[in-house]
Amino acid sequence: MSVPTLDCDLGNTQVKWRFGDCQGVAPFADRACFNLLGVARVRLASVLSHELTQTWIQRCEMAWPGVVIEQPRVEALPNGLTPAYKKPESMGIDRWLGLAAVWQPGQRICVISAGTALTLDFVEPAGEHLGGFIAPGIDLGRQALGDYTARVRSHSKRLFDAQMGPGKDTQTCVEHALRLGHVGLIKEAISRVEQAHGALDAIHISGGNAKWLAPLIERRVQLHSHLVLDGLKKVLP
Repeated sequence: MSVPTLDCDLGNTQVKWRFGDCQGVAPFADRACFNLLGVARVRLASVLSHELTQTWIQRCEMAWPGVVIEQPRVEALPNGLTPAYKKPESMGIDRWLGLAAVWQPGQRICVISAGTALTLDFVEPAGEHLGGFIAPGIDLGRQALGDYTARVRSHSKRLFDAQMGPGKDTQTCVEHALRLGHVGLIKEAISRVEQAHGALDAIHISGGNAKWLAPLIERRVQLHSHLVLDGLKKVLP
């Protein structure tokens, strides 16, 4: 008999949760999920500070007295998936769970998360994690230009020209460059890995910027909405 389990992904900008057929996305301060009934177990992935993670745990314990809370670690999995980091605990648990969610023995894959940060990770067919790349996301790049330049700013979050040609006003220049930077990094990283290790069998992408980014990679990609939640279920069955 399965234990009624709530899965929580505490990200940098929002919290995603899933409980059976119910799921939600909300800011950290939102408490809607704590109105759920019958939660006996919580699988929790967090990239937040220790203090904020503990705040969430305390909310869970108050909402469901006696609840069992489990947090995964970055460590080799029984199916052969093995982290590249010499200190695995320093790798973001969200990246690790993303890999765990989709990697299958015999596949060489790339997993891309396009959210607050842009991350890419590569795994070999035997499960060896080759490592990855981390870059600022679109919003962070936009913020950095606004904070450290006097006149180079953009406040728009709408999707710009999909072709991303040269801009003819400052805002378009910023937006096209940020997006082109993402596309260029992804294409170059994939090209270098494939030259060194062989062709990829699959490319997976998730995150808030995934939908507009996926077609621009010009490769077959698989879109995912809840990779971290899917990974929790695999790592902590």
